[in-house]
Amino acid sequence: MAWCTGGRRVVDGEGATVGELWAHLAAAYPELMWRLSTEAGEPSRWIRVALDGQKVAQQDVPRASLAGVTIVAITVMEAAPAAAPMGSRNPF
Repeated sequence: MAWCTGGRRVVDGEGATVGELWAHLAAAYPELMWRLSTEAGEPSRWIRVALDGQKVAQQDVPRASLAGVTIVAITVMEAAPAAAPMGSRNPF
């Protein structure tokens, strides 16, 4: 989905928690993030997050601290609807 980020596969973001980072990315890359988020703006069930290589339990993702973390990996599961190209229905 790098086409949603100007061709970049890696982007920078800010936040003290994954939830704050998610909100920052939603503002910076709305075309990407609406595909990865629930209607409430949180990571969808199709998303997996790892902090410096350590998986974060789905229920803990929004509150997970980014203190000392250098790499946040966001993975879209293969069967996810977000993985398929669609026309924009951008709610942001």
